[in-house]
Amino acid sequence: MAIGAEEREALRTAWHGHCDALREVADEVIDGQLGDPIDGGEMAELLRSVARLAALSLQHRLDFNDPDFPVFLRQMDDRFRYGGPDNNIAYFMAVLRGDATYRVRGNNNGGTVNIGRLWHENIVTDADGTFEVIVSAEEQGENWTPIPADLAGDTVIPAQYPMAGGGLTIRRYDWDWDRDLPPGWLTIERMDDGAPAYPPPLTAPRLAAQIENATRLFRAAARWWNQRAANVRADNPANVITPPSTEPPGVKNFKAPMTGGKAWLYYGIIPFDLAEDEAILIETELPDGPYWSFTLYNMWWESPDIMNRQTSLNANQSHVDADGKARFVISGRDPGVPNWLDTGGVRRGFLHYRWFRPDVAIPTPTSHLLKVEAVREALPSGHPHVDAEARAATLSKRREQLAKRFQR
Repeated sequence: MAIGAEEREALRTAWHGHCDALREVADEVIDGQLGDPIDGGEMAELLRSVARLAALSLQHRLDFNDPDFPVFLRQMDDRFRYGGPDNNIAYFMAVLRGDATYRVRGNNNGGTVNIGRLWHENIVTDADGTFEVIVSAEEQGENWTPIPADLAGDTVIPAQYPMAGGGLTIRRYDWDWDRDLPPGWLTIERMDDGAPAYPPPLTAPRLAAQIENATRLFRAAARWWNQRAANVRADNPANVITPPSTEPPGVKNFKAPMTGGKAWLYYGIIPFDLAEDEAILIETELPDGPYWSFTLYNMWWESPDIMNRQTSLNANQSHVDADGKARFVISGRDPGVPNWLDTGGVRRGFLHYRWFRPDVAIPTPTSHLLKVEAVREALPSGHPHVDAEARAATLSKRREQLAKRFQR
């Protein structure tokens, strides 16, 4: 069958529109209209984040956008780094529709998992931990989580948190990196009577619509996430840690997720701005929840080099002093302490801490700006020293653990 003129024009219009969007947003970066970079390095990081979001948008809308045959997209990881991800969580998104019913099967090997409104302790499993959860607008049994009846897959792009979503979010937690267990697994399929047997072949109008959809997602995500980071810096003084809050930084009118009448996540940040010889010492009591973490991000709320630098630490990895406090040091130079958070030598970025599902104890950390050379004298006398050999061994183990978690 010959290619029609309308098909050619639809594809041309969609493709050119996407290329135009890439050019528009890139020009906003380079002309200083998006974000707040202060030097060439920060502008290069910003433009790279734009390119990464362009790649994410296309892949999501072209390969992960069929609500009749959903496939989990893992994002906010070592590949798609936007959104301030926690390195101890694997984030999975699936595009769904509200008039369909889906079955999620999986096993997190005894670890914590969050499927919509369900947590692991509310999910009935087989003896080996395998579970099956139904996802639909109408309630269906014990292992069920709802979706809106008017959900229309990935067609709606929200004003806040524009991202590769579309119906269901699953968070798979793995904060004990020393467990000698394989990563968990997840599958999803549509299971109602209206489910088609096979996906349809690709057509020119369908691809044109997918590209146009990717363009809208890219424009929204590239602008919102990067401007959010600039807004957070504008609203918070540099090098000062904020108290824990249920409202994520830079987000207004946020409805905190609740479990049993309690918020299940508290956040705090430091927008850091450090000279080469400066460091920030953080001291904190410990929350009483099952997990907490401290994570560095670059200027644009992306994960930095998580494999080759110690840019995050969680409750299982952090040293706690004899007085029951944890102490962390943010700096570009190694201060020889176990809880060093390595900026990689960049001047500006963020530290983000999380208290996960605390019960009563929700501590407020303190921060102190000082010289790297003064860090040791500011620590308790029994605080360990980490030499170059021990640091190299820690990073080698970190690379191995993260490779196991993120390998494809």
